Amino acid sequence: MRYEPIPAFRFLTEKPLGSYRFRAAFGGRGSAKSWEFVNAAIFCAVTTPGLRVVFLRQIMANLKESSLELVRSRLKFYGLLDVPGAYFREVDGTFVGRDGQKIMFIGLWKGGKPEGIKSLEGAGLTILEEAQEATQDSLDVLIPTVLRTDISELWAIWNPSLATDAIDVFFRGPVKPRKAIVRKINYDQNPHFPEALREQMELDFRKNRLRALWIWLGAYRPSIEGGIFNREGLDAAWLAGRHVEDGWGRVVVGVDPSGGGDDVGIVVAAEYADGAIVLEDATCPAKSPHAWAIQVAKAVDRWGADCVVAEKNFGGDMVESTLRVGGVNTRVKMVSASRGKHVRAEPVAGLYDQGRIFHREQFPLMEAELLATTPAGYQGGQSPNRMDALVWAVTELNVQEQSRVAMFLSRKNRNSAG
Repeated sequence: MRYEPIPAFRFLTEKPLGSYRFRAAFGGRGSAKSWEFVNAAIFCAVTTPGLRVVFLRQIMANLKESSLELVRSRLKFYGLLDVPGAYFREVDGTFVGRDGQKIMFIGLWKGGKPEGIKSLEGAGLTILEEAQEATQDSLDVLIPTVLRTDISELWAIWNPSLATDAIDVFFRGPVKPRKAIVRKINYDQNPHFPEALREQMELDFRKNRLRALWIWLGAYRPSIEGGIFNREGLDAAWLAGRHVEDGWGRVVVGVDPSGGGDDVGIVVAAEYADGAIVLEDATCPAKSPHAWAIQVAKAVDRWGADCVVAEKNFGGDMVESTLRVGGVNTRVKMVSASRGKHVRAEPVAGLYDQGRIFHREQFPLMEAELLATTPAGYQGGQSPNRMDALVWAVTELNVQEQSRVAMFLSRKNRNSAG
C-alpha cells in the first residue's frame, strides 16, 4: 500500500499506535477530514496484524449511515479489495484482512442504551465520527472501554457546533486529556479542495458571514434559530470589553448550584459604564458542596465582591450555610427561580442588544449556553448553569433595560461628545 497523507493529517500516522491515547481533528467542511481518517485507518490496519478498527457513531440506524461505502472505495483505490488475491474481503459489512484485521462499523446507542459498547472491547483503533453528536454519557462509557491495550487509541472527528458539546469540552475545555494530539483543519489545508465547493463557500460568505464561519472554518454555531441571544451581540461585548483593565464599580458573584450533578455556575460581574461587565466565568464541577463553595469564596476575594447572589431551588437554606463554611464572608443573597430560564434571561438579552454588557474576555462555554436559549426554553441539553449565574449577577446589579427612545438619546449624546 502506497500512502501519502495530506500534510495536515500526518499526525495520524507519523507515530505508531500507542504513541497517543487520543488523536482528533475538528474544523469546517471541505477539509478532507473523513477521507484522511479513513486512509489513515486503512494504513494502520495493513501495517498492524490482528488490529481491530471500529468506525463509531452516536446513533447509526443502518450501515448506509456509516463510512462503509467510503472505506470500501478507498480499499479498492489502494488495490486491497475486489482484485485477485486481495488483502481484504468483505463479510456482512465488515472488512476482514489477511492477517486477522477487521474494519467494523457500529452505532453506539440503540433504544436509549449503549448496545454497541460490547463490540468495542479490545479494539485497537476506535474512530468516533460526527463526534459533535456524542453525549457526555457516551464518552463516559466509551473511553474506559476502548483504551484497554498498550496500542489502543480513540480518534475523533467533528465539525464544531457549541462549546458546550461534550466532545468540545473534553478536547478543548479548560481540563485537557493527557497523551492527546488535536488539530483544527479547514479547507485551506486541503490541496484537493474542489472548485465547486469553493464557489459554494464564497456564496455562503456573501450571504451570511457568521454562518459561513461555522460551516467552513469550524467556528462555533452562530445561534440556535429563534435564540434570544445572538452571536453578534456576544462578539460585540467582548470587542468592547477586552481591553478594560479597571474603572468598574460594584462587583457581585452569581451562583447557580447544580441540581443534577453537573457544573455549578459561578459568574463574576460588575457595574461598568451604563451597564455591566462580565469579569470571570469561574464555573466548576459539582464534586462536593464544600469544593464549589471554596471556589465561590476565591472568586469573591479575587475581585472584591460585596455580594454573592445564589439560587436556592436546589439545597434551600443549606446553600448559604455551604457558602459560609467554604469561606464566603461577604453578604449572601438567596433567590428563587419562580419563572422559566428564558423568561429570566430575556431582560439580560435586551442589555446585550443595547450594547450595555461587556466581556473582559471570551467565555465560550457561557456563550454557548446563551446561544442555545430560545423563547421555547433552553435547547442545549444539560442545565445552563453559567447562564443562570450570569442572569442572577446582572439582575443583582440592577441594570435597567432602556426604552428605544432612551437608547437613541444616549447614543446621540455619546456621539456628540465624541
